[in-house]
Amino acid sequence: MRTKGYWFYGLSGSGKTFASNILKKKIQNCLIVDGDLVRKIISKDLSYNIQDRKVQLSRMIGIAKLAINSNLIPIVSTVYLDKVTFNKLKKNKFKIIKIERNMVQVYKKHPTYKKKKNIVGVDIKLPRIKTKIIFNDMTNNFKKKVLNLL
Repeated sequence: MRTKGYWFYGLSGSGKTFASNILKKKIQNCLIVDGDLVRKIISKDLSYNIQDRKVQLSRMIGIAKLAINSNLIPIVSTVYLDKVTFNKLKKNKFKIIKIERNMVQVYKKHPTYKKKKNIVGVDIKLPRIKTKIIFNDMTNNFKKKVLNLL
């Protein structure tokens, strides 16, 4: 099966953007679709509650499909992923990868975790989805695991 795109998901600060940039250096015709940037440019109307996160996922899939239709390989990163979106991604031949990291230090320093509500990993739980997991140990080992996705 030829991969049409890559979708990273995981908690804020886990390393999704870093992983996306690793792949970007190796894939010629790619488009990075970062959830944070999409929120700033397109999804200004959305909050962070669970319903709006699902709308955001739908928009992210739409942007990824536009990239594919333009012969680009989308590299997408989101904090949240639900089972409905997961199934759509599988059907559309995406490699779906959860990025995990030891979050103790991140929780102390990352601005997302200073907020009080609607935080994935705090009061919004990620659904259990059987997919590939790459642990970001903050070493070259993480980079090698990301490159092995190609």
